[in-house]
Amino acid sequence: MNSRVLTAMMVAAVLGAGLGAPAAAQTLYGERAPRDAAYVRFFRAVDGQPGRALTLGAARFEALGHGAVTPYRPVSPDIYQIRSDGYSGEIIPRAQRYYTVTVTHGGIQVFEDQAHTDPARAQLVLYNLSSLEQVSLSTEDRRTQVIPPVSPGAAEGITVNAVPVRLGVFSAGRVLRLLGDPKLSRGSSYSALVFDEEGQTAVHWAEAVLALE
Repeated sequence: MNSRVLTAMMVAAVLGAGLGAPAAAQTLYGERAPRDAAYVRFFRAVDGQPGRALTLGAARFEALGHGAVTPYRPVSPDIYQIRSDGYSGEIIPRAQRYYTVTVTHGGIQVFEDQAHTDPARAQLVLYNLSSLEQVSLSTEDRRTQVIPPVSPGAAEGITVNAVPVRLGVFSAGRVLRLLGDPKLSRGSSYSALVFDEEGQTAVHWAEAVLALE
């Protein structure tokens, strides 16, 4: 049995072995989302005042403060240049795919996110944007590892039952941030973004939002 399967079994034991009928609520990536669009959000973790709002084609992303994340917005599949805080990058989004673009002191990085389409469960995603060799998401008491160690520049996710649980972000046993009970909701997706800030490590926790207007 591989470690990924074992981890999923342990998480299921802690976060509930099962649920009843799926909830009727829309998932984050619901039927209202146009099927010919890609979806992009931005996370900015650099010092200083935000510059102009970012645009990808017709999609406009409001100017971000430090440690802030935008909603996902629909964009037309194409090739786009990204410029922010003196950094530049490129994104080639594809239809019906979801992307997180991060701006940190290491530059611009693009992640293709796993779509969350299960209305009965919650999704948790951990991004390691820091210089730490590994970060992980566990229960607050550290008895159960929810997302195993993630290396720099990588992201890992998992779907779990939306039950009360106290979580924390750790690195080699060191507490980076205790999240308490994030009150997970069925069909929702949550992100823990770990990044460097003034010589220390910070964690931004956010529930993903889809903005269609």
